[in-house]
Amino acid sequence: MKLDPRCALVLLLAYLIALSTISPGHNLLLLILCSLPMVGLLLAPVRKTELLAQAAYVLPFSFAIAAVALLRGHTAQAIFFLLRSYISILSVLIVTHLLSTLELLRAMEALGAPRFLIVVTEFLIRYLEVMRREADLMRLAALCRGAARSRLIASASLAMLFVRSLERSTAIHNAMLARGFNGRLPRIQPMLWQSRDTVALLLGLVLISGLRWSL
Repeated sequence: MKLDPRCALVLLLAYLIALSTISPGHNLLLLILCSLPMVGLLLAPVRKTELLAQAAYVLPFSFAIAAVALLRGHTAQAIFFLLRSYISILSVLIVTHLLSTLELLRAMEALGAPRFLIVVTEFLIRYLEVMRREADLMRLAALCRGAARSRLIASASLAMLFVRSLERSTAIHNAMLARGFNGRLPRIQPMLWQSRDTVALLLGLVLISGLRWSL
């Protein structure tokens, strides 16, 4: 059963707020809240080992802050901070793997995120793949002409890539304006809020808030 992206995003934000407001020393509360994404990970149809490994990428950055607590002799606080950072990233990864990037952007737009930010991000996601293909074609053409690998050729190719990207983006923008683009991308499949989303949202908010402020 897949929840509405708006429901999933609100629950994620509520969980992250509850997790980030826990102060060191509330170890029982931290462990209980950490168990929620672990249960979701077990039930979700995702690659569990891969997500656990990806969430660990944040640990080197978190350890830089936790090292301050270690130097002061507060080992428990350092472990508390590392665990909270790891679970936060793991929760975000679970949601982003269950929902596509476009679904998350649509949910953000529906919840009041700036439309300009949403439109620019959507175009960026679509256009990065176009730029990658264009760069591969330019690289293949250069190799077929016997070009050697050098910084000069790489810089010239990069400059040409930006020029061709500007030309393509201008042509796309003019084509969109000719088709009546008004700053909002059309949605082929509208999001449908169902009764199960309301139940899931209410139960999730009650559970998260109840755990956070009752323990």
